[in-house]
Amino acid sequence: MIEIAATESAELNFRQRWATYLTLMTALLGLLLGVLLRARVINATDFYQNSQNGISARYPASWLLTQADLGEDLVFRVEDLSAVPFKTTMQLALRASGPDERANDVRDRLNISRSSQFVAYRALDTSPVTLVDGSPALRMNYAYVADEPNPFLQSVPVVVRGVDIIVLRNRQVLIISYRADSASFDTYYHYFDAFLRSLQF
Repeated sequence: MIEIAATESAELNFRQRWATYLTLMTALLGLLLGVLLRARVINATDFYQNSQNGISARYPASWLLTQADLGEDLVFRVEDLSAVPFKTTMQLALRASGPDERANDVRDRLNISRSSQFVAYRALDTSPVTLVDGSPALRMNYAYVADEPNPFLQSVPVVVRGVDIIVLRNRQVLIISYRADSASFDTYYHYFDAFLRSLQF
């Protein structure tokens, strides 16, 4: 007959207890540092400055900066190339304005041009806003359908939501835009909010 000897649970000695505490504290500290580092990388920004137009702003460091005018009087555009299915975009356009032009006139012209430029374009609402520096502006919300024109890259059309902030200054119209697919519009909006707060013109 085989007898199984009962094993007594030995208590941890002083050194073992402190080794356990230190291990737990090191793991928690590493986790906290990882979270802080991730937040720092995600929220990292680059500085953009255009001396000719007197415009500067901060934008997400991982986004692609384009300064070529693609037909919208662009000063610059930044895009998140990792955003799928639509590249989240923030851009700034600068146009000349007439002496008696109002923000509502700019909004109406944008609606007319975009209705032929974008598929199923729809203006949603407008409201007056005040920027961080105290400048009065007009906020315009809209939506449209983005369709892939390349037949080899067929995909389901995407509903895109957009926001324009229209600012009149010194015979110029500043149009600050944010566009994202409707599913992730709110998720990415904090980037646009930070972009607006950093914008100087």
